[in-house]
Amino acid sequence: MIRLDDIVEKINSYMDLKDIEEVKKAYAFSAKVHAGQKRYSGEPYMIHPMEVTSILADIKLDKSSIITGLLHDTIEDTLATNDDIESLFGKEVFDLVNGVTKIGQLKISSKFERQAENFRKLILATGKDIRVIIVKLADRLHNARTIDYLPENKKTDFARETMDLYAPLADRLGIYWIRTELEDICFKILKPFEYAEIDYAFANKKNDWEVYTSEIQDLLVQQLNKYNIKASIQSRFKNFYGIYKKMLSKDLDFNNVFDIKAFRVIVDKEEDCYSALGAVHSTWRPVPGRFKDYIALPKSNGYQSLHTNVLGPFGDKVEVQIRTQKMHEIAQFGVAAHWKYKLDKDFKKSKSLEIPNSILKIFDTQTLNDPKEFIDAVKDELITNFVYTFTPKGDLKELPIGSSIIDFAYSIHSDIGNSCFGGRVNGAIVPISYKLKSGDMIEIITKNDQSPKRDWLKHVVTSKAKTKIRSSVKDSNINDSIKIGKSILAQKLLSYGLSIDNSSTINNLKDFIKEKKIRNLDDLYIKFSLTQINILEILSFLKIDVKNKLKVHKSSRVIDTSNAITVGGNQNVMVRYAKCCSPIYGDEIIGFITIGRGISIHRISCNQILEIDSTRKIEAKWDKGFASKSSTKLKVSCFDKPGILSEVSNIIAKHDSNIIKINAKQISSLKSSIYLELLVRDANHLNEIVDSLSSIGNVNNVERLRNMNLEQIELNL
Repeated sequence: MIRLDDIVEKINSYMDLKDIEEVKKAYAFSAKVHAGQKRYSGEPYMIHPMEVTSILADIKLDKSSIITGLLHDTIEDTLATNDDIESLFGKEVFDLVNGVTKIGQLKISSKFERQAENFRKLILATGKDIRVIIVKLADRLHNARTIDYLPENKKTDFARETMDLYAPLADRLGIYWIRTELEDICFKILKPFEYAEIDYAFANKKNDWEVYTSEIQDLLVQQLNKYNIKASIQSRFKNFYGIYKKMLSKDLDFNNVFDIKAFRVIVDKEEDCYSALGAVHSTWRPVPGRFKDYIALPKSNGYQSLHTNVLGPFGDKVEVQIRTQKMHEIAQFGVAAHWKYKLDKDFKKSKSLEIPNSILKIFDTQTLNDPKEFIDAVKDELITNFVYTFTPKGDLKELPIGSSIIDFAYSIHSDIGNSCFGGRVNGAIVPISYKLKSGDMIEIITKNDQSPKRDWLKHVVTSKAKTKIRSSVKDSNINDSIKIGKSILAQKLLSYGLSIDNSSTINNLKDFIKEKKIRNLDDLYIKFSLTQINILEILSFLKIDVKNKLKVHKSSRVIDTSNAITVGGNQNVMVRYAKCCSPIYGDEIIGFITIGRGISIHRISCNQILEIDSTRKIEAKWDKGFASKSSTKLKVSCFDKPGILSEVSNIIAKHDSNIIKINAKQISSLKSSIYLELLVRDANHLNEIVDSLSSIGNVNNVERLRNMNLEQIELNL
């Protein structure tokens, strides 16, 4: 069990006596307010803040962070008040404790949508002080270490939340040892069988690895000494979850994962890294394609190192990592290492950490208005696999694996993304859907009249590209809705003798929107296009009597689509029947908002409706009071027997239906097709006719046709 003396021993190396006394004061306060509390394990609660503080001391965080570790649960779980914390330990500590408390109140895993708005505000607030997140990571790590004491129903949710958010966050902060420990703990909970298989395979080989580890280390030292390179050698095993991900992504079995065992060569200077690389490659044969230079091309979280795979002295593939001591500390402690180097350079008065670009990208998403989009963007930015590409000027662009030309264009500038028409990759022209590869040199091709399309969302993975495309498409849809609404309203008003271009009509409409508290005319047109405003409301406001005209429409035998269809719950909306599926009264239908042509009505089963932009679909129903016959078309496949046309015609007449056109075409010496256009009352009436025609002995099949010009079919009567 951790003791206060253990923590003091850790912080003694980088804190003065005055700071240590403040830490002891925080310990006494925390022990007092947590007295009598127990954890799920049955242990005294005070063990938890002590363990969290010990983790922070390992990272060598500053005094305020260490004190926050001791106090991080006091506001939420004890009778201590905000005023107590601020008055005893200052505003800086209070802000840190308050930030950690707010994170603890979020449940982001399975129901993160409900918490998205809170999380959005929180991540923006903690962006002012990254130490809040580091303290929370330490808190999460100790809770993960004691996960076995959680009730079974809470383990999975805790593990999923940790794997989805906290482990990637630790990776982006560069604190790899926290990330890997969190991953392995959660991996065991979420995928116990896979964990057990890797554990078994690892145990079988671990003894062999340990036997020759010291031998390889000795060989490395000997080779480096030949080149007068001073270095220390360390070894490490890849974590289980890392092995599992490599096996999945590369479709490998355990024995073919190259970097399960790795050796670290830590040298004094950067130039020694490349000298050491030459020494290693001159000793053991490098594996082609397995060299990565993260010194020249650092990861976004600041990680730098040379990675190479070689065929070792025992025939095994061995990974060797080469870095300086400073690079090693940054690799171990990430963003917290930057704090240490500031202290070393006498920047003790500094109150902020250097935030990596990977974290800044998350904070860039603060322009998002939609909380759901924000939480998706945060998850997008926590992707840990990247491709490294270049602009024609040689500027490096780091993008997630799976990124396309469009993602690259938006990473340069929003205007370039919006007008992206394609790209040249290493000199060759490629489409916007091209998936980027590391090392690609990319030039974006733009076009002045180009604009983002909804389909682009299929080809992008970065949050910036998704956000900009959605915003542009939304603006485009608004403009379309304005055009549609104005066009339909103009036609409706014209039928009552009013011109929408007349100043008097415009003034009347302005009075109408003022009464309805609509912002402007464009907003009126949008609402009208979406049938949120009915023409009758406008006519009533203008004191125009429409009763007589509506009665004429009701009694007409000619289909007046404005009366036959109710769109979005409103009548008198300008509609037209889609020729692709020719709906008739009684069919299940749906509306589609078109530009300048009102609402297009489709059968719900129409193939074309599947390809239509869902944002333009609108509910449509038949008016139950509508009474009129509609035309429809049938194809009757039959044997070419004498009298078949007469028999077909008689059945249609018996069902009180009129034939408008009838054509027949001989398919072979035995078979013919009869094409009919007839008037029916509704879909039920049509079904009765189809059933009767199907019952004729020489008829093989009767099907309803989509749009077809019967006059183009050769007449065979």
